[in-house]
Amino acid sequence: MQILVLYGPNLNLLGLVSRGTVRLTLDKLNRALRRKAQELGVDLKIFQNQSEAEASKIIQRQRNRIEGIFLVPGIWAMTGHLIRETAAITRLPLAVFHLEPVKGPWDYHEESIFKELAVLEAKGTTPEALTDFLESFVTSLTS
Repeated sequence: MQILVLYGPNLNLLGLVSRGTVRLTLDKLNRALRRKAQELGVDLKIFQNQSEAEASKIIQRQRNRIEGIFLVPGIWAMTGHLIRETAAITRLPLAVFHLEPVKGPWDYHEESIFKELAVLEAKGTTPEALTDFLESFVTSLTS
């Protein structure tokens, strides 16, 4: 089973904005996801992109190779209409995780444009929350 993991804009700068006792970075999140994926017997295709158009192309190119999309949208939760439409057209199961290391001007989880499309949606602040969500998504795909 292959799952596309797609991170939204500025998540490559996560280490600069994360707060708390453990500084989050994209590398730490990816390592945690890869460990969980190995445990679950799942292959991940991981991309981080600043451009919504490029992210849409990634979904289009991967659509016949993957069983689902694991989206960590960042600001795309408010503005990612192209990604939302691409996911809807492909009809691939979509799981949306709102990473909230800092409080921004919006509540991405509550105001997400992906709410009605996502088969699963959650928010969290730790690598463990992200990996637990991946496990829930994989379980939903296999049951």
